Amino acid sequence: MALDATGEVRVVAEALSKLGLDLDALTAAEVRGQLRIVGDRVSFVDVRMRQTHVDAIDPVTRREVHRTLATVLHERRHRRERAEHLAAAAVGPDDEAAVALGDLGHEASERGDCAVAGALFMRAASLTADAEHRANYLRFAGDAYWNAADYGASEDAFEAAYVGSNDPRLRAEIALQIGQIIMYQNGPRQARDRLVAESERVEPHDLGRAAYLLVHAASTSMLSSDVVGALALARRADVLAALDPSTSALPASLMIAYLSLQHGDADEFDRRIDTLTRVAEELRDTDLSDVDLFLTVVGILHVYTERWDAGRVYLAAVVHRAKRRSHTATAALASGILAELCWRSGRWDEAWKLATSDLVTEVTLTGARLWLLAFTAHLDAGFGRGDECRARAQAALTEGEPVGFGTVSMWANAALGLLELGLGHPVAAAVHLDRVDALATAYEMVDPSGIWWQADHVEALVRSGRTHEARRSLARLEALAATSASVWPKAVAARCRAMMAVADDAEAWFDVALAHHAELTAPFELARTLLCQAEHRVAGDSHLDPVPSLTEAIAIFDALGATSWSAQGQALRDTVETRSSPMIGDVLSGSERRVAEAVAAGATNREAATSLFLSVKTVEFHLRNIYRKLGVRSRTELARSLRR
Repeated sequence: MALDATGEVRVVAEALSKLGLDLDALTAAEVRGQLRIVGDRVSFVDVRMRQTHVDAIDPVTRREVHRTLATVLHERRHRRERAEHLAAAAVGPDDEAAVALGDLGHEASERGDCAVAGALFMRAASLTADAEHRANYLRFAGDAYWNAADYGASEDAFEAAYVGSNDPRLRAEIALQIGQIIMYQNGPRQARDRLVAESERVEPHDLGRAAYLLVHAASTSMLSSDVVGALALARRADVLAALDPSTSALPASLMIAYLSLQHGDADEFDRRIDTLTRVAEELRDTDLSDVDLFLTVVGILHVYTERWDAGRVYLAAVVHRAKRRSHTATAALASGILAELCWRSGRWDEAWKLATSDLVTEVTLTGARLWLLAFTAHLDAGFGRGDECRARAQAALTEGEPVGFGTVSMWANAALGLLELGLGHPVAAAVHLDRVDALATAYEMVDPSGIWWQADHVEALVRSGRTHEARRSLARLEALAATSASVWPKAVAARCRAMMAVADDAEAWFDVALAHHAELTAPFELARTLLCQAEHRVAGDSHLDPVPSLTEAIAIFDALGATSWSAQGQALRDTVETRSSPMIGDVLSGSERRVAEAVAAGATNREAATSLFLSVKTVEFHLRNIYRKLGVRSRTELARSLRR
């Protein structure tokens, strides 16, 4: 009774029978008030008595009773209790107990109870005699701990599995997992070297696994912004996959498509994307956990190529499935990409909600955490939140740069550049965007689709007076726009060309930019083009009215919550209105002007009357005339009008 966990009379009776006893053996305990038997249930009257009896049983007898109880637990609903009894009865390795615990581990993984699954797999490994079976259980434990975000326990389990196995194929699979942990915890360079070395070790035995390791090595290189190096690894993976008829070419093809897009090879990307999308459509509603990475990358490609509706579908599917399985890192990364999609398409509130959700902010995996931090800084920049943006970006740079997270550096500096542009500090903006440009140039990242920074760089250079450098940067952007199927580079390249043109030429380029904007729902970029157009008209004393463009730009900025950009628009509107406003003496009489100035300064009607030696009724009379003549309806509008 003390060792039984079911409390079922049938189970206790069967176990007693196997020990040569029956239920009568419990009569004395029931009479003494220690046990209670009601119907098909039996229990201790005082639950503390259970542990007292357990402590009193000698180890040999305890193991015998555990083994006996395990033999009578036949029903599926008792599989956990049976596994626990088998494990408790074991002396040294016990394959039956290991299998029972392993089965429970798989069930826990399926329902998303990953920490429990990891502990069960570790216990199964400790009871397994065969070295390869033990390594498999340790690998399962590593997977479970990874999904539970216990990365230290995950790495320990994987390393133990790797050391304990002599199977090169299994070691390759384990090394892949270790590489992922190293990448996110210690930086991409260490991970790349480990993955490449393991690919070379397994290549004589299994071309498919060698190819898959190289695909992940390419992925880690990409995180350090090494596009050229990553492409070389991905192409080698593609060759190996083609040599093995049983190996899927999809992972290598997906990585080549992604890297080709970054490298500006539109033809290579176009050759692959349709097949990848077709496979993604077939897989997005499946329940296979190992398709999440594939769908995430396909989703990224659709975000980067402005196929936003499809991208949202794939990324949302990954987030939903990963949340259900408690795969927190996977769900957080997909949420971050989904937030970027929302930011680009003008759903800034939704982007902020995704980026600051508990799912994202509680990520502890270093690489993922730093990228999400830098990305959220980019959102801060758009909203004009200076302190928050600088704090997040600096934290990402401080931790990410020493270990070679190039993408984190690019995102953080792009965020700081956008922030300073919005605040009207082009020189400071150019410094940050120069750093992004240096990284992109060093690693031959040609395409702007991953981070929208090139137009910001050109604008910062123009406004800083670095005209020659601005022309050179714009030439690169225009070359890309000419070959890209995406709309954004064409629109912003035309905007930048307009900023550097004069008079009618500028207006023609603004018309080109606005025509492209009409093809793409990217309201923030549209508003920036409209603001630049209004600025150009004001600065050049154009005969064209800047007010319609300016009014639309401010309305978009206000709707998005882009406060610093809206403030720029408001300042320009004040300039326009000042230029078009008559002198106050031409509109108001002397008495009206004195009343207007007193009221605009904050005086009440009575206070104005007292200070001007007038009656309250006279002040009210003058104020009505003032409102009519200036076309204002409130004291606030009056004050603003007088400032103009």
